[in-house]
Amino acid sequence: MPDLITNARARINLPSAVAGDDTAINTMIAAASRAIQRYCRRDFVSTSYDELYHGSGQARLLLRQYPVLSIQAVRCRLATVLTVINSNLTLNQLARISVTATGLSLVRTASGVSTTDTITFAANVTLSALAAAVNALGNGWAAQVIADYGSWPSADLRGPQGAMQAWGQVAELKLHTATLADYQLDERRGWLLHPGSMWPVGRQQFRVQYTAGYATVPEDVQEACAELTATWFLQRGRDLSLRREDTAGTYRFEATDSDQLPKRIRALLRPYRYHRVLSEQG
Repeated sequence: MPDLITNARARINLPSAVAGDDTAINTMIAAASRAIQRYCRRDFVSTSYDELYHGSGQARLLLRQYPVLSIQAVRCRLATVLTVINSNLTLNQLARISVTATGLSLVRTASGVSTTDTITFAANVTLSALAAAVNALGNGWAAQVIADYGSWPSADLRGPQGAMQAWGQVAELKLHTATLADYQLDERRGWLLHPGSMWPVGRQQFRVQYTAGYATVPEDVQEACAELTATWFLQRGRDLSLRREDTAGTYRFEATDSDQLPKRIRALLRPYRYHRVLSEQG
């Protein structure tokens, strides 16, 4: 998760800080950035995303991040494109396959000893090449490309995916095989609008690859991060839940909710907070 401000920006709010404070300041910048992004329920720095969405039968598909800078692809029609199995049940007692960000991870266990084979997309750029690499492993591994998907890029397989059972049964590797063009984009709000109809109902019907966020983090968000960093820096070593105490006569104290961001910082962030709406699109 990228930081929202630099050390130099934080120091504008910390004029008395010295060079020896940089480690503490940088640590608090990172913590303040995470706290703000959790509070706002969104990212701010421009980032690429590859996400799955359920179709809810509504005209709008609400992306999780915004504003949207660009859409690389909106894909649908989930289909099995490659199958993998380990059929040597005598040699192996366990076999699983996972799709990672960079390739396939195949794990088998024989007589209590686990062996992991890794096949990269970079070295096997098509699904046919990927299947051939699996078949070349031996030890019971076998792969088969479905239909006419052999020339499709192997890197299109979405990762990471959890481990799938392949010991004596087929593990199905799937792809969203159709690309949509008939939609409109509301960049500011992160809405994909289906003109004249609804996004069809179904779990994980759509895969959206897009870039969202800000090339430059808005100044009021930077100010909120700088103020929160300064607040934590100046109060380091203190009990942040203690707002007031009185030792004259009877000892009294008043605590505040330490999980809450300070009121002024919440006011700065209010226009950027993502208010979630319960829906069926995931």
